Amino acid sequence: MITVDRVTKDYRTRTGPKRVLDNVSFTLVQGERLGVLGRNGAGKSTLIRLVSGAERPTSGRITRGMSVSWPLAFGGAFQSQLTGVDNVRFISRLYGQDPDHNLAFVEEFSELGQYLREPVMNYSSGMRARLAFAISMIIEFDCFLIDEIAAVGDARFHERCNYELFDKRGDRAMMIISHDPGYLRDHCNRWALLDAGQLIPFDDFEAAHDHFLAQMRVGENVRTAAQPFSRRMAAIDSLRRVAHEDEQFMALVRQADAARDRHDWAGAEAGYAAALSLHPYERSYWVQLGHVTREQGRRVRAEIAYRTACAFGEPVRLLAPFIAAVEHPDSAGPPTPAASPDSGETRQQPPGYPDLAVLAAFVGGSARLSDDAALSLLRRPGALEDVLARMLVEGGVSAPETLPDSIAVVPGEAPLRREWLEDLARLAGARQEGLEAALSLGDAPLAALRRAGGLDGWALPASHAMEAASA
Repeated sequence: MITVDRVTKDYRTRTGPKRVLDNVSFTLVQGERLGVLGRNGAGKSTLIRLVSGAERPTSGRITRGMSVSWPLAFGGAFQSQLTGVDNVRFISRLYGQDPDHNLAFVEEFSELGQYLREPVMNYSSGMRARLAFAISMIIEFDCFLIDEIAAVGDARFHERCNYELFDKRGDRAMMIISHDPGYLRDHCNRWALLDAGQLIPFDDFEAAHDHFLAQMRVGENVRTAAQPFSRRMAAIDSLRRVAHEDEQFMALVRQADAARDRHDWAGAEAGYAAALSLHPYERSYWVQLGHVTREQGRRVRAEIAYRTACAFGEPVRLLAPFIAAVEHPDSAGPPTPAASPDSGETRQQPPGYPDLAVLAAFVGGSARLSDDAALSLLRRPGALEDVLARMLVEGGVSAPETLPDSIAVVPGEAPLRREWLEDLARLAGARQEGLEAALSLGDAPLAALRRAGGLDGWALPASHAMEAASA
């Protein structure tokens, strides 16, 4: 048994001590697999290092009544100037193992080839993790500590790792931390959530996961303040990186992926829509949204999602067969091919659904854009500046009485997005603070956008161009 009794861990910082773990207690016995959920920085890796003995607690006691591994996928115990072979021999002798027998296993399992005879300092992080896992398997620990091993290697290597751990050593105690809730659901029989230094135990995964998602919702979202990118694809690539750093976004995506794998198409659609409402320019999940809506027979929404993914940079040649499978050509002629962006200015790039929703809210004060209207606009040729001009002429409105607080940037019953003025500023090349200030002073939307530096070079209908210029 491993007993963690009232453990606290503080770290010294320039601004004083920072408490990472606060009075944490739990036990782990043979055959139990404890999965720990938590945000980045919650202290999961700190907890696993304390249990391994790599660090000491500030206060409290950890009693180890069984042999404990180092954190798997953690290469900190290596002598980086030694080769992989030398590290295998050193650890084998340290634990009283046969070095030659162990080296044969590590060579076969890690698949590092000639790199095993190179200094570990020359390894990539993935190579170090492969070596760490293979060496961990040569020592028959009673308890294995697993730190994001699911992120190591390809699918085939994952399968081999899972076989070694959960089939051959399924009777051992384990403590697993991962950013993938599905991995913890599949491989653990106990769960806990680490939040604000406290460890909250759960016997049911769904309850633990619900608390984890609630924690994501109440935490601070990753903000995406508009940056003055003149090139559309540069902005989209930057926003994709921001999305992947947002734990709430990634948790929703994993939840949607799990629903998709179960063929729960409605659940997957809700998950992808919620994620895209947070970060609407992550093109790969527009593809997934297209797939799961197509499976439900929602052809219009599927086509909207596929065309949006193409507008944001997904290869048209890959999605053209899916678009052809769902589109309903109208009587006006053959359907318009999906538009593809280039490296040019934003105003000259094709629109996606979030762009249409933002422009519709700006021009007409609409919080939701109908599916039919969106698909009609996506099918018609033209760049963003053409769409805005068409909306201004056809809508006959340039100054709605009020702008909505939140809008839907994903079709259907998706959650509303509050940060749509950020999206508008980014789209038009405006200063976000200037736009908000001009609107607060009562400027008409088009004039406010131009006052904030937006729409520079955009082709506008003559009457609206004069209105904007008057700003």
